[in-house]
Amino acid sequence: MTAAKEDIKAREKFSSRGKTYWLILRGRWGLAVDRHLVRWTGFSLITWQYAKAGGVPYRPVILLTTTGARTGRERRAVLPFYQRGANFIIVGSNGGGPKDPNWVINLRASPDCAVRYQSRSQPMQAHVPAGEERDRLLEDLAAEQPFVRNYDTETRRNGRELPLVVLTPRADTVH
Repeated sequence: MTAAKEDIKAREKFSSRGKTYWLILRGRWGLAVDRHLVRWTGFSLITWQYAKAGGVPYRPVILLTTTGARTGRERRAVLPFYQRGANFIIVGSNGGGPKDPNWVINLRASPDCAVRYQSRSQPMQAHVPAGEERDRLLEDLAAEQPFVRNYDTETRRNGRELPLVVLTPRADTVH
């Protein structure tokens, strides 16, 4: 097995709390199916699988659209989120792995993005907090979902800081 496949297996095992038998929809084709499912229904089967495996409630999801950092092409990702007022908070866990997810890299390069939630699309601006702001946000999220702290520990063990991304409605689009 290649190192990349071993890394994916390790991240799946960590995120499913060892219950990988719940993970039926996976891989590139699984992500493509899930994006279409979320686009039309708002429900993510992949997120449901991980929630079921972890024994936690299903979290609603957003369909995040970013601009590729290298390609400049539109990229989409299905992500569970936390809502704070009009802001969406998303966690760049990437299964606790050693690299930030591509959508985090894209948002750092170009913070303009869009979120589709409840059949509505909203232009947003991304911000990755650091220092005390990040620490306060992590504590706030961990109070609601304690497993966030496990992802923080796992990403640090793998040599990176868990990115927390705040998505704010763009000022030019708020009515």
